[in-house]
Amino acid sequence: MKSPYLLLPLLFFTLFSITSCDPSALLGPQAGNADKYDLRVSYHRGSCYGRCEVYTLDLYDNGLLLFQGERFTERPGTWQKNIDRRRIVALLDSFQRADFQNYPRSFRGEIPDATTVSFTYYDAEGNAFQTSFKDVAPKELQDLDQAMIKLSQLSGYRQVSETITDKTAVPVGNREREEIIVQLKDGVVAETWVIAYGKQNVKIKNRISPNSPYYVVTADPNIMGGDELLEFLRKDESVVSAQLNKQVSPR
Repeated sequence: MKSPYLLLPLLFFTLFSITSCDPSALLGPQAGNADKYDLRVSYHRGSCYGRCEVYTLDLYDNGLLLFQGERFTERPGTWQKNIDRRRIVALLDSFQRADFQNYPRSFRGEIPDATTVSFTYYDAEGNAFQTSFKDVAPKELQDLDQAMIKLSQLSGYRQVSETITDKTAVPVGNREREEIIVQLKDGVVAETWVIAYGKQNVKIKNRISPNSPYYVVTADPNIMGGDELLEFLRKDESVVSAQLNKQVSPR
């Protein structure tokens, strides 16, 4: 019978051979390999009137949690944690039972300055469904919000980067671009102003008249719904007013 002490070097060699090829075999799913995993939920808590924690929490089907802290958080940058996959399955069952296919792009809230909570849910086939709310939402969506908050507050997160990934918005569905009429303040150059809305894919379509402060801009509702974008525009110091450009038809 071989001595246990003689087996230790063999054990260390075996572990080294496995982890040198794929550290996740020993440590679990890793943030560095996230693009190879199946992302099932991307959850974002936005800013509010005050010092609300702003972050994104991505949930992968293999148990990887990826936390990206933006502002007013004790975990700025990118952090990771692995949890039991059985817990993931139970939570994804709750997401599947929710009505993401029929939720609006955003629920109209009653408190404009409340935190905007955004979900992107990916079903088993990889189809993406987005929705967001402030203070008003169906109970099942509020329950999912609380479940994601609890995951974000778990102990044991490990920092993997001091920065966060600048994600490209995921198109959802095939909704046509929406038109918004924006009145800009005197002296504001529209072509310069619109650059700030690049992430929302806002583009200038035309100026209503040569000397008019009114512009027609187009927005992608697959990235941000018209109602939600209007809230952002109306808070913009360069904007006097903003409204959807709805088609007028005869009575």
